[in-house]
Amino acid sequence: MNIPITKTLLFDYFNGNASALQKQTIDEWAKQPENEEFFYKTLAEWELTHPQYMVDVSSAIERYHDYLEKQSEQPVVAMPAEPTPFLVRFSGWYIAASVSILLLMGWWFRSELVNQTYATEPGQIRSWVLDDGSRVTLNANSVLKVPRFGLKWVLPGQKNREVYLTGEAQFSVTHTQDNRRFIVKTPNGLDVVVLGTEFTVSSRQNRMQVVLNQGKVVLQRETSQTMAPIVLTPGDVVTLVDEKIQRKHVADPERFSAWKDELFVFDSMPLSQVAQLLRDNYGLHVSIPDPALAHETVSGSFKATNADELLISISKALDIQAVRRGKKVTFSARATD
Repeated sequence: MNIPITKTLLFDYFNGNASALQKQTIDEWAKQPENEEFFYKTLAEWELTHPQYMVDVSSAIERYHDYLEKQSEQPVVAMPAEPTPFLVRFSGWYIAASVSILLLMGWWFRSELVNQTYATEPGQIRSWVLDDGSRVTLNANSVLKVPRFGLKWVLPGQKNREVYLTGEAQFSVTHTQDNRRFIVKTPNGLDVVVLGTEFTVSSRQNRMQVVLNQGKVVLQRETSQTMAPIVLTPGDVVTLVDEKIQRKHVADPERFSAWKDELFVFDSMPLSQVAQLLRDNYGLHVSIPDPALAHETVSGSFKATNADELLISISKALDIQAVRRGKKVTFSARATD
């Protein structure tokens, strides 16, 4: 029996009120490329009536305006005029421009509609409970993109729960009845695959680190013939720097996510790495003119609610000077009398 796909039926589908047969029909229908535009247009209309899924339209419009400004800066190549009436030329240009604008804005809005973005500013730490019950805490200056419907509900063509992380986050993942894997994707192409566990992922610059607290995760590259999957057990710490993998086991993996409690735990960390942490977490530009000082190591636990408190703690621990001017910080040896 053919079931016509209407806006009303799709609304029922998004609300979770469609029957099993209707869901199956929509799933098959949505897989066809020619139906994709209608699916997302209806999804956009449905979301606008549900405040908990409001879209950040203003930021999408700003990106579109930026695009127009960049295009206006491109050199214009003069073309020979054709003997076409002005009205016809204007109408054709207007229609073409309108279609282009609609298509471009459609792509921007589609990104906003498909994904919910969670983000933190420099020095800010925030926690959220996702639709599937999983909990995530984002460290400072981090971004997590989560599919609006791919966690709690299974959409056509989606077998896994996939999120996209830039920065650092601690996850506590819930298990689903259908055993769908939870996958954290990172900019360097490495995926952290889990079924139900607690772990921390840091993906900044050219360095990535995964620390497993509970359960089991697999670290793998989605498209790779050379890297074998790495299976982590509780206490394992895997670090990837410049495509070089290091693995170790620690007795206290929770210290790697101590930042959730505004606590910084350093275990013989070189000052150069502390400088990178200050860049990542607070957006500071750190200078260490003395190479020997850059190799000095810091150990201990430091409570800090902001960048200045952390700078004071580091200065005292190493008996050095930290001079801050705006976003610029310089570490140097203390002047001797």
